[in-house]
Amino acid sequence: MKTVGIVIGVIVLIVLIIAGWVWSGRGALIDRSQGVDEKWAQVQNVYQRRFDLVPNLVASVDNFMQRQQTTLTEVIAMRQRVIDLKESAQSALGSQNPALLDSLAGQLSRQLNSYINVVVEQYPDIKGDQLYSDLLVQLEGTENRIAQERRTYNESVREYNTYRQKSVKALLAGTIFGFPYTKEFFAAQTEAQTAPNVKDIFDKK
Repeated sequence: MKTVGIVIGVIVLIVLIIAGWVWSGRGALIDRSQGVDEKWAQVQNVYQRRFDLVPNLVASVDNFMQRQQTTLTEVIAMRQRVIDLKESAQSALGSQNPALLDSLAGQLSRQLNSYINVVVEQYPDIKGDQLYSDLLVQLEGTENRIAQERRTYNESVREYNTYRQKSVKALLAGTIFGFPYTKEFFAAQTEAQTAPNVKDIFDKK
């Protein structure tokens, strides 16, 4: 009877050790998962800045054209497409879906390039407008921030995925507690990898 009690005690002890080991794996996964979420929040912030700046840039162009007492049909149509794209992008910001966000950002970039090309061609004097100039500088700075935050986000995803897939502790804890096996990287589509080249457009003679 005493032997049975010892065996049961040893088994219970082993179970507790294993449970504690798995539980520590859960804690490590939580830390890494929270790190990914934090970096995603930073990605959201910089993309939100871009989506907010573009309509402001469009508005500054509208104000300039009003001062010139001229209406350009093509520019008005492009303006509406830019605004529509921003509204679509808002929903993408709410979900952790890098591919969708980058796709919409790519569409916005192409539309903005076309918009600025038309405006600068039709209204070369607008390049001297201070508000327009300041917004272009801010937009260029935002693109640099986006590149940095995407890189940081991908690093945190790589750390999570590596730990989740290589560590036996993480494999057990992740399966038991429902952690995803992988988190999605920012792998931009080809057309979305090119940010709006606003500086070159602005510098055209």
